[in-house]
Formats: sequence, C-alpha cells, structure tokens
Amino acid sequence: MGVESPADDNQAGTELAAVQETLDTDGEIAFVDAVADEIETAIDETSTLQRFEYVVGDVSGYGVSSNDHAYFDLVHNGCPLRCVIFQYRRQSIDTDIENGMQLAVKGDVSFDTPNNYCSITVEHAVAVGEGNYQQTYEENKQLLEKNGLLDPTTKQPLPEYPLCIGIATSAESDACEDAVTSIHNRHPGMNLVVQDTTVQGDEAEQSMMQAIGALDDNARVDVIVLTRGGGADTHLRVFNTTALCRVIHRTATPIAVGIGHEADETLAEDVADRRVMTPTEVGQIVPDYDALTEQLTQQQERLDTAYIQLVSKQITDLQQRLDQAYEQHVSSELTDLATTLDHTYETREQQIRHEREQAEVALARRRQRIALAVLVLLVLLLVGYIVL
Repeated sequence: MGVESPADDNQAGTELAAVQETLDTDGEIAFVDAVADEIETAIDETSTLQRFEYVVGDVSGYGVSSNDHAYFDLVHNGCPLRCVIFQYRRQSIDTDIENGMQLAVKGDVSFDTPNNYCSITVEHAVAVGEGNYQQTYEENKQLLEKNGLLDPTTKQPLPEYPLCIGIATSAESDACEDAVTSIHNRHPGMNLVVQDTTVQGDEAEQSMMQAIGALDDNARVDVIVLTRGGGADTHLRVFNTTALCRVIHRTATPIAVGIGHEADETLAEDVADRRVMTPTEVGQIVPDYDALTEQLTQQQERLDTAYIQLVSKQITDLQQRLDQAYEQHVSSELTDLATTLDHTYETREQQIRHEREQAEVALARRRQRIALAVLVLLVLLLVGYIVL
C-alpha cells in the first residue's frame, strides 16, 4: 500500500467533504485508491483463500519479461486470474508452460495497487492436461479442415494493383492507425474504406461478420483487411470461431487477416486468402509506390531507347530501300532513255538513208531531164541544119 502524509489525508478529507456535499448523502464515500487499499488488506488478512492448495485453469498470454520473470493468465469459463513467476522461482519449476495447456499453480494470492488486480505469485506449477479451450480450438480446426476451408487451393489471389482497400477494425484503435499508416507509407494515394467494428468482447463476432459483409458488398473495395492489435489469448479467441471463419471464406472479395503479433496465429488467418502477421504489415498487400515509380521510369527509359532504336532502324531500312528504289528507277529510266535514243537514232539513220536515196533519185532524174533536153536540143539543131 502507498504511504500518505497527514497533509495528503487532510486534502483528501477536504475533497471528500466537498464531494459528499455535492452528492447530498450521509453515507460514507471513498476514492478508488482507498477502496483498493481496503481490498488489498482484506485479501492479505483473510484465511479463506489459504484453503485452496492449487488453482487450476488454462494458460493464456504466457511471456517472459526482459528481467526473466514469467507472466500469464489462468483462465476458466472466461474468467482470468493473473500469475507471475519470479526469476528465482522459474529455475525450480520443471514444467514447460505453454499457452493453451491446463495448469495447476500454488502460491500466494495478492491484490496489486495501484493497478488494481488480483494475482498469484506462483511458487509451484504442474501441468494437468490440455486446456478446455485448446480442445475447442482443435475441434474447430478439424471441422474447418473437413469442410475444406483450410484448403490452400480455395484461396483467392490478391489483386496486384488494387485501387481501394477496405479495413475492418476498431476505427479508434492503434491497429487501425498502424494499418492505415503502413498502407499510405507504401502507397500514399491508396483509397481506403474503414469499417468500424468491435474486435473484442461478446459482440465482437457478430460485429466483425457484419463489417466484413458490408465491405464485401462495396463495389469499390478490391481487398478486405480484418485486423486488430495484439492482446491476451482470451481476447483473440473470437478469431477462432467457425462462424467468423465461414464468413471470411465466403467473401467474394479477396480478404487478408492480420491479428496481433507474429506469434498470435488464429484460424481466421488460416482461412483468409492471405495472412499479414500484424497491422503494421498490412501495407504489404499494396504495391510500393516508389518502387512502381522507379519501374515505370525504367520502363519509360527502355521504351524511349527501344523507340529510338526502332525508328533509327526503320529510317535506315527506309533509306536503303529508297536508295535501292532510286537506283532501280534511275537505271530503268536510263535504260528506257537509251532504248529511246537508240530507236530515235536508228529511225533518224533510216530517214537520212531514205532522204539520200530520194536525193540520188531526184538527181538522177534531173540528170536524165538535162540529158534529154540536150539530146532534144541536138536533134533540133540537127533537124534545122538538115532543113537549111
């Protein structure tokens, strides 16, 4: 118990008097710490608890602190009782304590203030069998296996490039903040739909099933994520119920489940299309924006290089074909021109020969006419001479 000075007592008394006046009651009132002190005193002084030699329950949330003390809860019918095994005691306890086992412990019951919880400082521990909940867990797992819900071939692949992620979790929780942060760290522009749900307590199962259904009906959502932060084993048991697992299995939208810490594996994660370990790893379901940008830049550079190479090759090929076509065209034109020239030359030669022949014929005719004229003249001269 804490030690208070007279000044503290006087101040508390003054505050209580003011509260009592406000409440308008003659009954005795007290602050929380005073009630806790009374409970602690009652537990320390009672002898009734000493008649229980062992306390039996299922181990939940077993862990060892940095100073080598072991902490866990003993749970029965949903009621937990905190236990601690100090380092110097752990060495003398032969039992290997594991979550889910049924354990009987012997020790002193005390009430811790100011944290206000009962606990057992364990002096001796004996494993007495498999825990009741562990049996339920195994039965549920066998049933899910029998119904094919744990078959890897039934899992849907998550889209490589989703546009919108639906998150089913407690909207005000650290898990929600971690999930949103991890997604936006990898892909700042990713669209998110957060479906608020209870993830712990009697209403959690129904609430989560409704949240998953709402996201599954949302046409914008490409991937559903069911997540919550770590906690005691008793708080995670709702994620091992067959009803929730069946809803997860029936979603048309691919679904990922990330519960607690890496060691906190649940049946819901086994049934889901993908397990993401913890809320801080939810971002792994979306592509890394920076990596995508770098890939796109590299692809653009390769595309530009390929385009330049292709265009250059095509221009070269076109130039070669153009040169070849030009050469063929010029050669053909020259051949045609040469043929035309040869034909023209031959025609001209024939024309010249014809003209020469005609000229020779005309000359011969002129000569004949001259000779005939001379002959006629000679005849006339002869006739004249004879006549005379």
